[in-house]
Amino acid sequence: MVRLFLSVDMAGSTQFKARFTDGGSWLDTFRTFFTNFPLMLAGQIGFAFLDEGETPSVEVWKVMGDEVIFVASPERPEALVNMLLALFRTMNAYEERYLEDLPLRLKGTAWLADFGGRNIELEIPELSGGEGVRAIDFIGPDLDLGFRVTKFARPACLALSFDVADLVIAADNAGEAALHLIGAEELKGVMFGRPYPIIWMLEAGTDFNFMPWEIEQCPHMAKAATMPPSPVSDIERAIGNMRLYLRKMHGVDRPRLKLGNSG
Repeated sequence: MVRLFLSVDMAGSTQFKARFTDGGSWLDTFRTFFTNFPLMLAGQIGFAFLDEGETPSVEVWKVMGDEVIFVASPERPEALVNMLLALFRTMNAYEERYLEDLPLRLKGTAWLADFGGRNIELEIPELSGGEGVRAIDFIGPDLDLGFRVTKFARPACLALSFDVADLVIAADNAGEAALHLIGAEELKGVMFGRPYPIIWMLEAGTDFNFMPWEIEQCPHMAKAATMPPSPVSDIERAIGNMRLYLRKMHGVDRPRLKLGNSG
């Protein structure tokens, strides 16, 4: 089984919390986020799959600090694209509704993990409850990679692992998403030190909604703000080069992941 992990994190949260000494003013902000964001995402997922006949499950896996991580099991690349678009729309809607007057923004990351061998699912008995309630954790190199890719996350877009981007461009509804190849940077402890492609996703027809000071402070955001979506051939080349490096230099074969019904 291949699972999709979706991370949403609060940008600017550390400085925001430091402004308050009593804690009360920032507690409500984060309580609202952890309560309402999953509900809003569920609503967007419902809209995205309105014509599908069945709404897939996108569940909260864990909360880490100011970050909430969801897990899902898309059956087809098209379903994966719909989930990504639902997350992107939820981030925009949540910022507009709850963060417009606050120095906080949302940034998202998406990655895939293959549980057919190199990653494992564990039940934590001490945390499991009664009546079939199970506490599940996921461990493996794909999880490690995903948490590293969050380094590339910026407000107003989704950072994608190259496995996710590879399935997006293969989907029949790929035209509903816009991918931007920003560059490449080394990720500590993964890919044998090879610079990893930085791929950001927007909904097709939308622009990067960066703040002026964000563009001034981040070269990647400054580049993205003026660039059109990248040609599919550029994305394919970046992914292909990474796979060639892994196979040629380290004997690691990392083909395109296969979802439930994608063959």
